[in-house]
Amino acid sequence: MQQIQRLELMMEKLKDHHSLTLKEIMELTGASRDTARRDIVKLAENDQVERNYGGISLPHTFKRLDDFLTREKESAPLKRRLGKKAASLLKNADQIYLDISTTIEAIPEYLKLKPETTVVTNSIDIADQLLRKTKAQVRLLGGYYLRDRRATTDSAALKDMFGFNFNMSFISAPGITADGVYYAYPEDITFKQQIRRQSEKIALVIDHSRIGLKHNYIGLKLDQIDYCITDESLPADLSTELKEQNVEIIEGD
Repeated sequence: MQQIQRLELMMEKLKDHHSLTLKEIMELTGASRDTARRDIVKLAENDQVERNYGGISLPHTFKRLDDFLTREKESAPLKRRLGKKAASLLKNADQIYLDISTTIEAIPEYLKLKPETTVVTNSIDIADQLLRKTKAQVRLLGGYYLRDRRATTDSAALKDMFGFNFNMSFISAPGITADGVYYAYPEDITFKQQIRRQSEKIALVIDHSRIGLKHNYIGLKLDQIDYCITDESLPADLSTELKEQNVEIIEGD
């Protein structure tokens, strides 16, 4: 197959799936790893796709995890409203987990926690919010911290998480469809699954701009979350699927 044919095939596939991993490109075109990488470079040089961790996506459809500090400034009022709504779910809790997310970072301001409550996080910024705005015990997971994400999701952090039994965990995501909850990085899959195993309940807090977006990896299936908190009404197919999986939907401002 000539390169032009491979590129056309990749672009056609992207129209439906929005993103492709390197492995998917190799399977789609029958090309070797090196050839697939050259094809990716060709499309990216022509601004037809955006390169991301592990593959490609159509421009503007893959919401890349841009610099964490830059994203903090986006939609601050909306994030605070979602944070307040999420915090209202907590009544009595001994152990809570707050995952990396600028949306989740808005939750500590509204938490009313006992001094003996332990809150665990893998985010430097969320730990700072917890220390300044709550009286809870704060546990920051160990591991190597990434400068752009200001958080860790490595094996040391996973090991540090073992032993906790979270009454509630709050997570967000770059995308969600009726197929599941999507993430950008492969390590996110392992991390989210570990959170699921150690949590009695999981609340997904996600704003309308992420609804209907697909990304590289499905980190959680819909039946693995307990609450979906968002700011606008969900599409009918997603709403129906969530209800079938006994997920409580909390939507609207």
